[in-house]
Amino acid sequence: YMAPEQVKGLGVDHRADIFAFGAVFYEMLSRRKAFQRQTGAETLAAILTEEPPVLSTSDPPISRALSRIVHRCLEKRPEERFQSARDLAFALEAYSGTSDELPHPKEVAGAGAPSASRRRVVVMAGIAAVILAGLGWTAWRHRHADYFRQNPLFGARFTRLTDWEGQELDAAISADGKFVAFLSDRDGPFDAWITQIGSGEFRNLTKGQFPDLLNEEIRNIGFSDDDTHIWIRVARKSPFGALRKMDVWFVPTMGGTARPFLADGTLAVWSPDRSRIAYHTPDPGDPIFVADRSGGNPKQIFIDKPGIHNHYPTWSSDGRFLYFVRGIPTIYDMDIWRIPSIGGEPERLTDHHALVAYPALLDADTMIYTATSDSGSSLYVMDLQRRLTRRVSFGLEEYISIATTSDGRRLVATVANPTRSLWTVPISDHVATESEAKHFDLPVVQAAAPRFGPDYLLFLSSTGTSYGLWKFKGGSAVELWRGSEGTVVGAPAISPNGARITFPVRNEGHSRLFVMSADGMNAHPMAESLDVREAASWSPDGEWIAVSANEGQASPLLKLPAGGGAPVRVVEGVTYNPVWSPDGRLIVYSESHGGGSYQVKAVSADGQPYSLPELWVRFAGNRYRFLPDGKALVLVLGQARQQNFWLLDLATRHLRQLTDLRRGFDTKSFDISPDAKQILFDRFRENSDIVLIDRVRQ
Repeated sequence: YMAPEQVKGLGVDHRADIFAFGAVFYEMLSRRKAFQRQTGAETLAAILTEEPPVLSTSDPPISRALSRIVHRCLEKRPEERFQSARDLAFALEAYSGTSDELPHPKEVAGAGAPSASRRRVVVMAGIAAVILAGLGWTAWRHRHADYFRQNPLFGARFTRLTDWEGQELDAAISADGKFVAFLSDRDGPFDAWITQIGSGEFRNLTKGQFPDLLNEEIRNIGFSDDDTHIWIRVARKSPFGALRKMDVWFVPTMGGTARPFLADGTLAVWSPDRSRIAYHTPDPGDPIFVADRSGGNPKQIFIDKPGIHNHYPTWSSDGRFLYFVRGIPTIYDMDIWRIPSIGGEPERLTDHHALVAYPALLDADTMIYTATSDSGSSLYVMDLQRRLTRRVSFGLEEYISIATTSDGRRLVATVANPTRSLWTVPISDHVATESEAKHFDLPVVQAAAPRFGPDYLLFLSSTGTSYGLWKFKGGSAVELWRGSEGTVVGAPAISPNGARITFPVRNEGHSRLFVMSADGMNAHPMAESLDVREAASWSPDGEWIAVSANEGQASPLLKLPAGGGAPVRVVEGVTYNPVWSPDGRLIVYSESHGGGSYQVKAVSADGQPYSLPELWVRFAGNRYRFLPDGKALVLVLGQARQQNFWLLDLATRHLRQLTDLRRGFDTKSFDISPDAKQILFDRFRENSDIVLIDRVRQ
C-alpha cells in the first residue's frame, strides 16, 4: 500500500494517503491486492513500474466509471491523483448516488434493476465516500480553507436534460437561462435542437436541412443577441468534405424557416451591450473580425499564420477584450489568449498545451472552460485578474463543452462517457455494410490507432489517463510505453522488418518522436529538437522516417535518417501525417488550407509533386493508407460521424466506395491487413448528454 514516492524515499504528503486508499479499495473490489508479489523487493518494484489489471475487465466486472476512480488514486505521479480526500469523496458520492451534486454516469447495460455486483460496489463506494469525508475533513480544513470560495460549482445542482441514445453536443444556453440549444444525431444526421427548461419537450429545428452542421473544433450553435433566434454554422462544401466556405444562419427559437445572416463566418458572438459581434472565418490563419450587431462594417482585428487556429471568441464583461483559444487542435496544443476588441497584439493567459475549448464568463473576474488532462476533458476556472487556473470538476464523466447565462448563475454542459474500440470490415468487390463489420476483441477497455506488424498488432490504449502504446500477440496484450511517461499522440509506425517502432510522445507542450525495439526495449527520442505533429512513416528500405514537424507557424514534411543525422526537407507549408508507399516512390500527406478539412497530396521521395484527384479528409487524423501492393490508396471520407472507406486506384484515378457503415462514429485511424483483405479501424463515440448546472448564490 506504499506510494511510489515513499518507495523512492522522496517527500510525501496527503496524496500518498490517496494512493494507499486506492490500493485498499482496489483490493475490496477485486478481492486481490493491487501490487503484492512473491517478495518485498518485487512488490516495491511493482509499485514503481507496473499497473494493476484494469478493474473494468476483472471478474466480476467493475463499471468503467468506478474503475477510473480507483485507477486515478493509483497514479504513479502524485500530481495525477485526486488532490484531496474531499475531491475523491466528491467523485465517489457522485457514483454511489448519495449526492445530487453531479449527474449519474450513463449505464451501458440499459435500464433495469442493478445486479448484485453493482449493488455491492455502490454500497462499498458509499461507505468509502463517508469514510473519506470524515477522515479528510480536518486535513482539508487546514489545507483548503478557501475551497468553497475557489470552486464556483461547489453545491451546484446538476440536472440531466437528455438521456438519449446517440450523441448530444455543443450545448448553448440563452442569456436569460430559459432555453437550451444543442446538436444531436437522434433523428439521423446532426440537427439543431431546442428545449425550454422545465418543459421536458424538445424540438428538432433543422430536420436534416443542413447535413454537415458538426465541426468538432469550433462552436456550431448559439443564441442571437435577443434570444429570439438561434444561429447555426452552415457549410458550403464540395465532394468528400472540402469545406470551402461557412455561413451563419438564423433559425427562430420557437421554430420556423432558416435564413442566412452572416456570410463567410463560422459563428456570431455579441458584445455585452449587444452593439457588436465577433466572429472568425475558416480562411488560413482563422482571421478574427468585429462588426456591428447585424454583421455590417466588419473589421479584421487579428490573423495568424496558416496552420494556427483561433477559435471560440468570447467578449470580456466590459467589451474591451476578446478572449479566444489559439493553437493547433489536431495535436492538442491550444490555450486561451486575449486581444483588444479594436485590434492589437494577442496576450497569452493559460499554459495548458492541451485541447482547450469553450471559454465562458461566470462573472467579470472568473472564466470557466474545458481542457483535456491525463484524466480526460474537465472543467477549469481562471481568475482573470491573477491569471490563476484550477480544475473544478472531479466527476466520472468528461466535460466537453460549457456555456453560461449572462449573469453566470446557470450553466449548460455537454457531458460524455467516450468509448474507443477496434473493428474490422472486409475489402471486396462490393460495398460492405454494417452487418459485415466485426468488433476486434482485445483484453483492454479502450483501443485506437491500430498498426499491423509481422506477427503482432500495435495499438494505443488508456486505462483512464493518457494513451500508452500496446502490443497484442498470441492472445495477450502488453504495454510497451506507459502513458504516464508521456501521452502517445499519434499512431505508431513499424519498420519494414518489424524490429523497430517509432511513435510520437507529447509531454509538457512538446511532441518528440521516440524509437524502440519491437519488444519495448531501449526507448529513446530521435532528433530531440523536433516538435513532431502526429504519426510518422518508415521508408520501405528502412533508411528513412517521414514526419511533419512544428516550426513555429508551419509544419514542413521532413525525412529523418533512421540511423541518425540531420533531417532533409521535402515539402514546405502546413503538412500532416505522411505515409510512404510500399514501393518507396511516393509520400502521401495532408495539407491545411484553413477550415476543418485537409487536402490529400503526394510527392516523390525527393519532393517532386505527384498529381492526385482532389480529395479532402476531415481534420488531420491518420485517414489514408496504401494497399500492400502500393497500387491503391484507401481513405476515410465523409462528414462528421458519417464516414466510410473509399479506394483510389492510382493508375486509373478511379474512386470507388468500399463501405456503407452505420453513422454515429468517428474513425481517426486504420490499417490494412498484410493480405489486403481486411481494414482494421478505430471507432470513437462520445456517448454524450446535456446537463444543466444551477449554481448556489454565495
